[in-house]
Amino acid sequence: MTRKEDILQAAQQLFSRFGLKKVTISDIASEAHVSKGTIYKLYRNKGEVFDDVVKTEADMLLQAIQEAVDGEDTVLGKFKAHLLTKMEKFRDLINFYQVTQETSQDYWPFVAETREWFLAQERKIVEDVLRQGNESGELDVKDPALVSHMMVVSLKAQEYSWATKGMGVSLEDYVEMMMDVMINGIRKR
Repeated sequence: MTRKEDILQAAQQLFSRFGLKKVTISDIASEAHVSKGTIYKLYRNKGEVFDDVVKTEADMLLQAIQEAVDGEDTVLGKFKAHLLTKMEKFRDLINFYQVTQETSQDYWPFVAETREWFLAQERKIVEDVLRQGNESGELDVKDPALVSHMMVVSLKAQEYSWATKGMGVSLEDYVEMMMDVMINGIRKR
């Protein structure tokens, strides 16, 4: 592992346990077994370290989603894989989860660009699935870019732990019902 990777791993652990406000560059240096000077050679401040941690976690989540989507053959299977992977992995990436849940000034200034990048990448994954569905004849979506935006934004609520808590259904059943509504609608058949 490189020094930068050591620093990011230490920072990730510290930020997830104590939050951005309470962690210092000295704490990160101590946890990573490097000097503060080493950190300052790579980063101007703690906010930049936090931003890099969140970028790393966002990239990990996107990779997991893409792999899950690519592993499915049908459009419905791809959508289920996207949502299930996101919901399962999201809470493991605690720093990205904190940023998504909180718009407080503690987090937001450092990661606004990363958050926008993540949303654009997630929309691209969903848009690709919609286009594949159009090509295979499974779907008839007139504007895949707009629909992908609507779907990603609509699924944002799933990032909040209270959204599925206490519903009395497994995560898999919840995703199954959600995909049924998104693909088939709620109109009487």
